[in-house]
Amino acid sequence: MKTERRSADVLLSAAMALVFGLIFYTFNTPLGPSIGSDNAMYLTLGTALARGYAPYTQIFDHKGPMLYLLQMLPQLLSGGYSTLAVFIQQVIALFLCLRVVSRIARTLGAYSGVTQLFYLALIASLVGGGNLTEEYASLPTLLGAYAALRVFLRPDWTKRLFAPALLMGVCTMAAFLLRANNALPLAALTLTLAFCLLAKKQFAPLGQCAAGFAAGLALCALPVVIWLAARGALRAAWYGAIVHNMRYTETGGTGRVAMLLHSRYGLAAMLMAALACLGALALRKKSPMLALGMVAAAAAGALAAFLSRKFYDHYLILGAPMAVLGLAAALAAIQKPRVRAVSAIVLTCCCALWLGINGHAANRTRLSERADWAQFTADAQALMAQVPQDERDRFMAYRVEPRWYVAAEALPCMRFYFLQEVLAQADPAVMDEIVQTFETDPPRWLVIYYNRAFNPPYDARIAAIFETNYEFVDAAGQYQLLRLKEGLPCEPNS
Repeated sequence: MKTERRSADVLLSAAMALVFGLIFYTFNTPLGPSIGSDNAMYLTLGTALARGYAPYTQIFDHKGPMLYLLQMLPQLLSGGYSTLAVFIQQVIALFLCLRVVSRIARTLGAYSGVTQLFYLALIASLVGGGNLTEEYASLPTLLGAYAALRVFLRPDWTKRLFAPALLMGVCTMAAFLLRANNALPLAALTLTLAFCLLAKKQFAPLGQCAAGFAAGLALCALPVVIWLAARGALRAAWYGAIVHNMRYTETGGTGRVAMLLHSRYGLAAMLMAALACLGALALRKKSPMLALGMVAAAAAGALAAFLSRKFYDHYLILGAPMAVLGLAAALAAIQKPRVRAVSAIVLTCCCALWLGINGHAANRTRLSERADWAQFTADAQALMAQVPQDERDRFMAYRVEPRWYVAAEALPCMRFYFLQEVLAQADPAVMDEIVQTFETDPPRWLVIYYNRAFNPPYDARIAAIFETNYEFVDAAGQYQLLRLKEGLPCEPNS
């Protein structure tokens, strides 16, 4: 009976992950992907890496190297520009998240199915089409939280700490390597537990935890560092994933306090933190250390959502693991079986209604974004067809919609391949490098978006280069194909 129940729970998780993915992972869903913006960049990034580009030095994004690997894997297996391969990876990642959520619920004595459904309802309006760093960071964050839960709810929690600490270290580093701020919830949880051990003068357990955690960090980081070093991208990775990423967070103009207090974004962040704190309140007698760690992790998750001034909804996903842990603890704390059952039924109905409303909205958005896809693809491929095969390694699409690369199945010859002036807002040296490349080793073929006012506008130096060094070849839709003029001093082999 127990085995059958466990099998049914696994099947429920798989069904939930698949249905949720079909509806909410709109960028890559087999029902008709809408591609999106960030996802399009990642499709190009993954395809380029799968075809031999070096990370950061030949293809750039200010995310962590783990995201590079996650975007490369599906394209390596599929041949490139495969939305289906990415979708399968997303569903597998979500399924694993749900399995950890189920284990958390069962450990606390909460309803597994209800808790999983709540987790899906929590992230439904935040995934934004999917395939984003916070989505993938949820798995290591949930695993780390589950490891802490298993340890500190045991009566003999001071024993056998090395292995759980090792897992915590692996999970924290995995989240960090996706994007640095994604590691904040687990880092806060770990530090709080460590300070509690120190305050209790539990030096032997603290030593086990420190050794295991450090080993886990190294175990996760070492293969990635070796890969980056082998590709000659170690220094560039530090710049992209840390330096540029941190500078990019300050390029928005909205105040953090205003967003926290006067927006739906701030309300959602406070709600998730409150759920985690509610769970901590429920667990305070069983494990004061764990309760304190949950509060710290909830605060760190909220902080992570406000580090950047961009305030994209998907940043809020970082608070979801602690929120679902808090809800499960709160449900399990209800003593009367009838009250607990009624609460679970009400919560299930609310989650189902919320998922239905957001699912309808997501599908409507997907269909509207796909409305012009066939013509957009035809226009992109018509221009790309005019670029000779032996010159496609000198092709560049500049400041285009990121999905243009996907539609044309093209790859860039410069590492800053999207939103160039936007990236330069975080670091003007980016624009200097782009201008230098156009002056010394320019693309022979260039596609640009015309009849559109950009914000920020074209860099004046780039606009002058386009005007003087390139000639018009053809136009399709809102894009022009340009060719480098013959005989220019900057043209290689001229």
